[in-house]
Amino acid sequence: MKKLAVMFPGVGYTCMKPLLYYTASAAEDRGYEIMRLDYGQDIHTFRGRSPLDLEPVTRLALRRVLQQLNGFDFHEYEDILFISKSIGTVIACEAEKELKLEGQVRHFLMTPIPATVPYLKHVNGVFFSGTADPYISENMVRSIARQYSSKAGGIFEKCNHSLERKGDTLGNLKNIRQIIECLNWMMEQSL
Repeated sequence: MKKLAVMFPGVGYTCMKPLLYYTASAAEDRGYEIMRLDYGQDIHTFRGRSPLDLEPVTRLALRRVLQQLNGFDFHEYEDILFISKSIGTVIACEAEKELKLEGQVRHFLMTPIPATVPYLKHVNGVFFSGTADPYISENMVRSIARQYSSKAGGIFEKCNHSLERKGDTLGNLKNIRQIIECLNWMMEQSL
């Protein structure tokens, strides 16, 4: 069975940062071909972080992703995972729609931003958030975890946008382990 994991990074959070590096590694361990997307240096070094700042950057990154993915033969894969981080969560959800892959993709959404929330109703997958993420309020995190409880892969108390707490390296490693265990479970399940 051919399997594909597409990695959607965040702004400044490339595929070599811990959450994406280890999820890609875990997928590769399970026989997934890995496709690491890159939005371009201008986006990866972008400094704005407000929803107003991120909206045009997200649209630009989506256009670039669609240019990279248009023409790619997704139909040769029996299992497709979209693993995403931050603005990548919006881009992954929108790419599924634009590429007409609904029902063929499972999502693994890490630190979704508010613009991702409307997609949660329809995506097949799970999300992970921290309650101290400066880009999505604790109230919103708890609300979407209640509303989409079957899709809440993990809510990390007092963790930031990298699902980490300052000064708690061992706890941060435990968070990554929990995320990888959830991904491993997901990869064992069939579509």
